[in-house]
Amino acid sequence: MRRRIPEEIVERVRQHFDIVDVIGEYVGLRKAGRNSYTGLCPFHNEKSPSFHVSQDKQLYHCFGCSASGNLFTFLIEKEGITFQEAVERLAQRANIALPAEEMEDVESPEYKRRKEMLRAHELAAKYYNYILMDTEHGKLGLRYLEERGISRTTIEAFQLGYAPDAWDVLRKFLLKRGFAEELLFEAGLLSEAQNGKGRYFDKFRHRVMFPIHDAQGKVIAFGGRVLSKDKDGGPKYLNSPETPLFSKGRHLYNLHRARSSMRSEGRVLVLEGYMDVIASAQAGVQNVVAVLGTALTHDHVRLLQRNVQEIVMMFDGDAAGQKAALRSAEVVKDADVKTRVATLPEGLDPDEFIKKYGKDAFVRAIQDNASSMTTFRVLAMRKDFNLSTEVGREDYLKAVIATVLTEVTSPMEMEKQLRELSEEFGVSVETLDQEVKLAKKSAPLGDKPDRKWNTNRNNADGVSVARFGKTNAPLPAHIVAERILLTHMLIDEGVARQVQDELADEFSVDEHLALAAHLYAYYAEHEQADPQRFLSGLEDRELIKLATQLLLKVDELDRRPEFVNEYIQRIRAFHLERELKRFEQQAIDCGNRMDWEGMRAASDEVKRIQALISALKQATTQS
Repeated sequence: MRRRIPEEIVERVRQHFDIVDVIGEYVGLRKAGRNSYTGLCPFHNEKSPSFHVSQDKQLYHCFGCSASGNLFTFLIEKEGITFQEAVERLAQRANIALPAEEMEDVESPEYKRRKEMLRAHELAAKYYNYILMDTEHGKLGLRYLEERGISRTTIEAFQLGYAPDAWDVLRKFLLKRGFAEELLFEAGLLSEAQNGKGRYFDKFRHRVMFPIHDAQGKVIAFGGRVLSKDKDGGPKYLNSPETPLFSKGRHLYNLHRARSSMRSEGRVLVLEGYMDVIASAQAGVQNVVAVLGTALTHDHVRLLQRNVQEIVMMFDGDAAGQKAALRSAEVVKDADVKTRVATLPEGLDPDEFIKKYGKDAFVRAIQDNASSMTTFRVLAMRKDFNLSTEVGREDYLKAVIATVLTEVTSPMEMEKQLRELSEEFGVSVETLDQEVKLAKKSAPLGDKPDRKWNTNRNNADGVSVARFGKTNAPLPAHIVAERILLTHMLIDEGVARQVQDELADEFSVDEHLALAAHLYAYYAEHEQADPQRFLSGLEDRELIKLATQLLLKVDELDRRPEFVNEYIQRIRAFHLERELKRFEQQAIDCGNRMDWEGMRAASDEVKRIQALISALKQATTQS
């Protein structure tokens, strides 16, 4: 049986965090008001930001896909975890202890396995670092790092280590601490012997070790630089395989350390290797990350977009580096972030350049040698054409126009590219511009994003009501009144009790009635309104979305009592008018059947309801 986490602990966890900080780890948020932030929604693809986070209300809402909620629901939806797991994850970050007896049987088997893998990686990182810094075996690794100019302070900051030239040092270390070999193999820390039979050995041997962290700073994988000059020592750099914790296409080296600097500077420098990042950070350039043996992916770009407005890529000048840069260019061309490509003089990599010329020269070189992504793609295409011939030049221009310039959306960037091509190839800007327009017309139309997110449901009267967002037409007055009253009820226990006494279950939309019932139950146990605590106790995600949308409208409320009374009367009037129509029709039907007694009873009900409606209208006029 699953046990609930005590409400007071859930509340402590919620109050410890600012929703802007947590969501900011996933979404690039930009200030849009005194207490409001906006960004691209993490739950659906969009190019214009429709995702809003309210700092004072501690809520989020997307006006594009209707995703809404609080701190916990964001993690539930984004990470695919349960409420209990979301609370526990945040509690661990906040060092808030959870009573063991309350957490018993709450975690899923998959989540427990992930926790064990994380613990194994944390211990492995500490063990490798210990071997490097405090044992004879580690002197080889320490000498290598010192020769590369890496200080001991930097070694500790990056948790660098050394895997000794032995087959099962780490295996024995972790087995003694209760880990199963199969789990360590699945986590990528062990390899399996080729002949199988369940025989395992250390994945990394005789290598300087670079722990790879997730965005929260937890070790999830390793990279190892071989020290052996023997060809049998394996590849120069070896990364952990894909595991439940790690994917090279989703993670970036040093993101957890660089994120603060990235946000403050609004820019990130994407490098190609561990040592480039470490050398840059040691020199004082902190907004640096590295890809992990791959080009930038869409997931990488989404990670970076959450924190910066500009990405500067600096890959090696060799064929492999340029190929990775071109693949990355294809990924970032449609991203909502400025992107440039920088190259260093003399074909040096960042590590070499910083050693030779220092930090200031490195920063200047990035500024001076960084070209736009469009310019990089235009120049990179030259190698495929013979520009010494007229045919080659014409083919090159046609290819550039068809594959690059048709995708340029900035008028200034387009003007710059056309002017530079015109000057170099002797073709007028007007002619080139005409060619671009013709190429755009002949290009196949791409799929347009489907923004029909609105799931409509009918209420008891057949009125279509958008559940959690804008409707295609104005809502009927009584439904507007229900929503406004529910909003009052979320923030005012007095209104909630008044509505319970005067309306009870007279809500015409199922979700409205369900939310009202939850509020009645909440105020039966709590004397004061606390919207966040109420939301934390809801389990129905659709009701959470509804409540969130209503809470985001709180600032628009007129909280004078007479308006609350008017909304109550409007809802009662709607129900009375519906009853009036029913009895009027009943009287007609009875008359047609010559059921005079039934007609008289129905007519009496009509008179009674008309009197009630008249009294309501009079009360409304007087107030």
